Amino acid sequence: MSNNEQAKIPFSVAVLININIVVGNAFFIGAPQLVNTCGLLAPLAWMVCGIFLLPLVVVFAKLSRMYPTVGGIYIYSLKHLGQFWGFVSGWGYYIGTAAANAFVLHIFCQGIQSIELLQSTLNFCFLSGTNLDFALIALFTVFNLLNVEFLERVQIGLTLIKIIPFALVLIAIPALFSFSNIASATPNFTGLINTVPMALFAYVGFEACCAIAEKIEDGQRNASKVIFISFGLVIVIYTLFQALLLGLHGAQTTNPFLEILPKLTSNTMLIGVGNYLVNFAILASFLAGFYGMFYYNNWNLYSMGRENSILFSKQLTKLNKNQAPWVSVIVGGVLVALFLLITTNSEYLVNMSDFATTLTYFLSTISFIVVFKKLYGYLAIASSLMLVSIFVYNLTNAGMQYILPFFIILGLGLAAHKVNEWQNI
Repeated sequence: MSNNEQAKIPFSVAVLININIVVGNAFFIGAPQLVNTCGLLAPLAWMVCGIFLLPLVVVFAKLSRMYPTVGGIYIYSLKHLGQFWGFVSGWGYYIGTAAANAFVLHIFCQGIQSIELLQSTLNFCFLSGTNLDFALIALFTVFNLLNVEFLERVQIGLTLIKIIPFALVLIAIPALFSFSNIASATPNFTGLINTVPMALFAYVGFEACCAIAEKIEDGQRNASKVIFISFGLVIVIYTLFQALLLGLHGAQTTNPFLEILPKLTSNTMLIGVGNYLVNFAILASFLAGFYGMFYYNNWNLYSMGRENSILFSKQLTKLNKNQAPWVSVIVGGVLVALFLLITTNSEYLVNMSDFATTLTYFLSTISFIVVFKKLYGYLAIASSLMLVSIFVYNLTNAGMQYILPFFIILGLGLAAHKVNEWQNI
C-alpha cells in the first residue's frame, strides 16, 4: 500500500470529524439561551435553521463531488470566478478558520483554567493565561504532522468523552422527563425570530470536509455524503436533545447539563465529581472541534500552494513521511498563535471568523450558479445573503474595529498573491 493510500481518511471518521467541528460550544452555550428565549419553540428553531441552510449544503455537496480535491473552498471560486476571487475566497476562509480556531482553543483553555483541581498544577507548569493556549497550539501542530491513523484515534477518543453530557441526558429520561415540563413552556414566536442568528451560526462548519475531499476514501463519491450525513445528524442532535432538555427542565434553566445530577441524587460528592466530568466533557467538545478544523485548514493553504497562488508555494506543498503538508501545518499553528497575540477578545475572533465564512459561502454559491442554473443554487444565495445580513447587523452593533486584524492579514495575503503573480509573468 502506498503512502497516499495510507493517508486516506475512512468515511466514518470523516463524518465524525465534521460533526465534531460543528457540534460544540454553539450548542452547549446556545441550548439554554434558546429555551429561555423561545420556550416551547426551541427545538423548532434548530430544525428551521437547518432546513433554511439546506440549499447551501446541497451546493457544497455538489461542488465537492465536482472537485474532489484538497482545498475545495479555494478551488470552487478559482475555477469559475478566476484567480483573484478564488484567492479571496480561499485565503479569506483560511484566515477566518484560523481565527475560529483561536477562539475555540481559548474558550477551552479558559474553561480548563477555571477548574480548581487543575489550577495549582497548571500554575506549577507555567501554563496559566495564554501560555496554555500556546502550549496546546504547539502540541496540536505536532499532532497534525502525524499520520491519519493518529488523527482517527484522537478524534474517536475525544468523541467518546464528548458523548458524556448527551449520555447523561438519556440516562435521566426515566427519572426526570415529563411532558408537563414541555406543556408548561410557552411558545414565543418573537423569541424564535430573535434566536435565528445564533442558531444559524451553530451550523457553520458543515462545509469543512471540502478542504480534504481528496484525502477521504473514494472522495469523489464520499465527500458529498459526508456533508449530507453529518449535517443531517447535526440537525437531529440539536433538535432531539433540545426537546429532551425541555422535557427534563422545562423552560427555566441556565445550565441544563449541570442541573441534571442535583435532580437525580442528593450525594454531594457524586454531584461534584459528576459535574466536573460533564464540564470537562463539554470542554473536550471544543478541543475536538479545534483539532478537526486545524487539521482541515492546513490543506486549504496547501491547495493554494499547489496552484502556485501565493509566495513560497513550493515550500507550502512539501509533505513529510506521513503525507502531512508540514510547512503548511507550521504556518497554520503560527497564524493561530498570531491571532491570540493580537487579541483574546471573543467578539473580535468570532466576527472575523463569521465574516470569512459568509464571504466564502456567497462566493462558492456564485461559483455554483455559474455552472448550474439550479433553483437550489438561487435559494443558497438567499441563505448566504441572510447570513451576510446577520453578520453586518452584528458588526454594526459591535463596531468595525472587530474585523480590522482580519482585513490586515487578508491584505497581506493578497499582496503575497500579486507579488507571486508578477514573479511568474
